[in-house]
Amino acid sequence: MRNRAPKLGFPGAMLALALVFAALAPQARAEETNPCFTGGGTVKEVLDACAAFIASGSTDNERLNTAHRVRAMALSAVGDLDAAIAELDVATKVESNEPNSYFMRAAAYDAKKDFDKAIADLDEAIRLDGKRGDFYMLRGIVYDHKGDLDRALVEFNEKVKLDPESSEGYSKRADLYRQRKEYDPAVADYSEVIKRDLENAKGYIDRGWIYVLKGDLDKAGPDFDTALKLHQNDPSALVGRGVVKSRKGKPTDGSADLSQAQELEPGIFDEIKKLGVE
Repeated sequence: MRNRAPKLGFPGAMLALALVFAALAPQARAEETNPCFTGGGTVKEVLDACAAFIASGSTDNERLNTAHRVRAMALSAVGDLDAAIAELDVATKVESNEPNSYFMRAAAYDAKKDFDKAIADLDEAIRLDGKRGDFYMLRGIVYDHKGDLDRALVEFNEKVKLDPESSEGYSKRADLYRQRKEYDPAVADYSEVIKRDLENAKGYIDRGWIYVLKGDLDKAGPDFDTALKLHQNDPSALVGRGVVKSRKGKPTDGSADLSQAQELEPGIFDEIKKLGVE
């Protein structure tokens, strides 16, 4: 089986890139066969097809812009962020009023930890189209990465306002509340995430850890139990269940869960500590 062209891939910004792909996946015409516009083929095939289209002398600026953006996604997939940014520099010149190009370049700058440039691009994207919740969400992510949690919260609030049925805004805002040690609103937001996808173990795990941080073990335990029913042997859920058992006076049972989690994912304890769990 051939490797298909990844749809996204700026390292270090996986959520940001999920947003990018959701917004920017090439919209192929019914008769389209060019890999540059269908998104099919290997990374090299996509890069070559887009390069050929760009070199063809086309005066269709919309298609040229798309070709540069698709090349940027393909280049990001192989880790060449600088080349991806160069493609997006051209895209913003071909169509200076296309907000998606600034949005994509912001994700690349965020991955390079060039947060001020990322924010400047997102400011421009939002100026051009202020109704796109994902633009605010990415700007919130960048402010979070900068350590400006107050401004990040403003952005996530706007994402939730614009896209109230989307779970991503609630999830990111809940994590921000966790960082701010505001556990009650974090629980409320994770409950919204769960309501939108009852079969996704992650929402229960995330809420379970907030309950642990609150010291509410009676509510944490059922969340981890539910997560393990949905996703058997999830390391984070096993650690959570082990912590709950140990703190409720069942250290032997708790140790078994903790040992199993460490065997499945050796670095899991370090990841849990990052949540603020002692």
